[in-house]
Parts: sequence; C-alpha cells; structure tokens
Amino acid sequence: MSVRTSVAWMTLSQGGLVVLQFGASLLIARLLSPYETGVFAVGAAMAGLLGMLRTLGLSSYVIRAPALSEAFLRSVFTVNALVNLVIAALTLGLGMLGGRLLGEPGVADVLVVLALVPLVNILEFRPSACVEHHKDFRSVALVNLWRSAAGTAVMLGFAIAGHGAMSLAYGQLAGAVVVAAGLSVVGWRFVGLGVSLAGARDILRYGVQILATSGVSTLAAKLTECMLGAVLGLHALGLYSRAAGLQQMLSENFNIVASRVAFVDLVERRRRGMSLRGSYLRVLDMSTALLWPAFAGLGVLAGPVLLVLYGPGWVEAWPVLSLLCAATVVTTAMVMTWEVFVACEQTGRMARLEVAHAGMGVVLFAAGCLGGVAGAAASRIADALFAAALFRPHLGRLTDTVLEDCLPILLRNAGLTALAVLPAAAVMTAHGWQPTAPLPLVLAAMGGGILAWAVGVWAMRHPLYFEGVMVLARLRGRQDKGAVAQVHPPATTGEAVRELPPVSQPAAARAEPVLVSDRG
Repeated sequence: MSVRTSVAWMTLSQGGLVVLQFGASLLIARLLSPYETGVFAVGAAMAGLLGMLRTLGLSSYVIRAPALSEAFLRSVFTVNALVNLVIAALTLGLGMLGGRLLGEPGVADVLVVLALVPLVNILEFRPSACVEHHKDFRSVALVNLWRSAAGTAVMLGFAIAGHGAMSLAYGQLAGAVVVAAGLSVVGWRFVGLGVSLAGARDILRYGVQILATSGVSTLAAKLTECMLGAVLGLHALGLYSRAAGLQQMLSENFNIVASRVAFVDLVERRRRGMSLRGSYLRVLDMSTALLWPAFAGLGVLAGPVLLVLYGPGWVEAWPVLSLLCAATVVTTAMVMTWEVFVACEQTGRMARLEVAHAGMGVVLFAAGCLGGVAGAAASRIADALFAAALFRPHLGRLTDTVLEDCLPILLRNAGLTALAVLPAAAVMTAHGWQPTAPLPLVLAAMGGGILAWAVGVWAMRHPLYFEGVMVLARLRGRQDKGAVAQVHPPATTGEAVRELPPVSQPAAARAEPVLVSDRG
C-alpha cells in the first residue's frame, strides 16, 4: 500500500474517530459532573503510571525489523506479555488498596476494571504490529473505527444507566476487547501464543531506551495530573481534563494519521540509505498548515465552544483550553520528533533528552499550579518551548535540515493561520472575549476564517492545493499527468526540496550502535 493510500485510509479512520469521540464527549459532559470526571481522571492517571511500562515501543521494534521470523515474533511477544502481566497485577493491587489509600472508593473501582486492559493487550500485540509492518493501514483503520464505536456505545450505555465514572472505564475495556478481536481476524496469519526468551536481552535494551523516552513522558504527564488534583482539587482536575481532552482528541488523531504512516516510510528510507530531508519538510509543511489554524482558532473561540458543546458548567475551563491550544501550536513545529529518532536508531540519545525534558516539565507544571488551573495550563507553553530548544539541533542533524529550511515553511503557514483566525479574533474582541458572544457571529467568523484560509492556500500554491488537485482528478476518473506532476512543489520558499543522494556514511556510522535481535 502506497504512502498516499495509507494516509487516505488513516484519515478516514481518524475522521470517524473524531466524530465518535467528539459526539461522546458532548453527551458525557452532560451525563457526568466535573467531580465524576475527576474521579476517573485520577484512576486513569494512576493506571497510566503503571501502564507506562507498555511504552517499551515493542510494536515499533517489530515494524523496524527488516524481516519477521516466527522465532523473532515469539521472543518479542513473550517480553510484551510479561510486561503486561506485571502491569495488570500492579494495577489490580493498587485498585484493591485504593479505597483506603485514596479515601475515594470510586477511584479503586476504576482501577480494578482498568487492570483488565493490559491482559487484553497481550492478544492484540502480534497481529497489530505485524499488520502495520506490512503497511496494511486499511485494516488498521477499519478496526480502529469498530473499537471506537464499541467503546463509545458501552461508555454511553453505562453512563445513561447511572454508573458515573465507571462508565468511562467500561468503555476503555470494551474498546480494547474489540481491537484485539478485530486485529486477530484481519491479521490471523500472525496470531500466535508461542513463547521464547531468545534475544530477550536485546529486546529489553531497546525497550528500556524507548521507555526512558515515552515512559518518562507518560510518567511526567500522569504525575502532573495527580499533582493538580492534590493541590487544586478534583473539580479543578475535572476542568483541566475536559479542556485537555478536547485538545488531545484533535491533535492526537491527526498525529496518528501522520506519524503511523510516516514512521513506516521513514524506516523504509533509512533502509535504502536515503535522506529524510524531503519527507520531513513535507510533513512539517502539511502539519503546520492544517493544525496551526485549527488550534489557533480553537484557542480564540474556546469560550463559545465550551459553552455550546458542554454547557455552562464547563465555561470556566476556557482559559485552560486557550493556553493548551497555544502550547500545541508550538509542539506542532516539532512534528515527527519521536519517529525520526527511532527510525534513525537514536533511541539512546532520545531517552537522555526526554529525561531532561520531562524533569523540566514537572518543575514548570508545579510552579504553574501556584497560579491556579490556568497557571498549570500556561506552564505547558513554557514546556513546549523548552522541548523545541532541546530537540531541534538533533532533529536537524537526523533529517539533513537546518533552521533556514524550516523558517520559510513556518512563516508561510503563520500567514495562513493569521488569515484563518482574524475574523474570530475580531468578533471576540468586539464582545470583550466573553463566552456568551452571539453564536451567529461566531459561526460566521468560523466560516469566514475557513474561506480566507482556503483562498490563501490557493493563492500561495501551497502543497495542500496540489494534493487537492490530484485527489479531484482521481475522483473524476482522470489521471491528469500535468496535475499529478505538480503535486511535489517546493516545500520551502525560494528553494526546491529534493531528495538528497544516499548518505555517504552507512547508517551504523551515523547512529548509535544498532540493537540486533534474533530474527531467525
């Protein structure tokens, strides 16, 4: 499956997921109180502290492998199963003690249900990793849609029945069961329960390096949520979680589309000795052109959006949402960092950088909590700026890019963002930035912003414009070679981005020592 076809399937999947998640969040906000949301957030944060062990990155280890043998798959499956068994046992134990330790029986009940999720993930691992290794993103997309639909249905059903915070836990468990069953069906060739510890040392070494990156990041995120709840209370945590949930729903779904497909492409390019320059700049261009206007606009209209979608009870979360959107604008400029480091076999260096980043993030968040829930959200902007300064030099080295390559892209897409946001900013300014700004004017500003953005994309002859030309040509049944040939315009202003010749040095000479496992 080609990269463009894979992106199309993942876009379709994630678009459906956004609709389902967004609709569910609207209903859940009216069925559950901020306190009940906070109860689940605490339980999920505590389970997440243990679940960070799942961030060993063993799926990416399988995807990165040149070939898949049964012996190799058995070894990786065994390590993954042992890790998930430990997570399940610890989560169950914490849940059994949770009532006494936390003084909140609801949190303990949530943990008991969430302890079952790692057990289900054991069965999902092999077919999931192998299906992605073979670039079958159509199957991945369809299974993800079924998972979201089942999880949402179960969650809403239990919420309507009055199960409060437990409905969110039941929804997560149902989604895990559906995805494990679905991937086992579409990836039946890869299903297996055979175990082996051959090569486990190399697998664990790779996993520990990824854990020190993703795991430390997850640990920092969960610690900050627990910190916010302890310092400011569960009501404040509920408000923060609602705002962060809306922001993450949009950013993570886009990142899933871009990163999962692009990671496989980056790995393939590295195997062939090709530069990542062209691919990276193109993803950066597309990401900032789409996400900057979306999140800047959401930040400006945070008050009316929360009022309309979630009701008056959640309006006080609008400063939090605005600040988190501003942080997302910064992080989008560092797109594909994790994927580039892993594809280039720089997991050790990435781990060391992420430890420094996570430590600073916790310190900044703790200081932000002193300023209330809005101060905690504001700390995320400082955290994003610190991460950009920390990772950018290494990212440039691995992708054969310099800051001068990225600046024209960022400036052009900043102009698109200004076009998209100005109508909304004008409306909010005229009404004192109150959440009660007239809805017809807000909708008109959104429409005007989208129209101005589209005109800007056309006038600048942005790569998005040429992608649209090609898609329309295909939908009409005409492969207009002239249009298709223009799909790869310059990704930077004034300079064409071309594929560089294969790197003169072998990958092993440029990267840290490659971790080799028993691949049969």
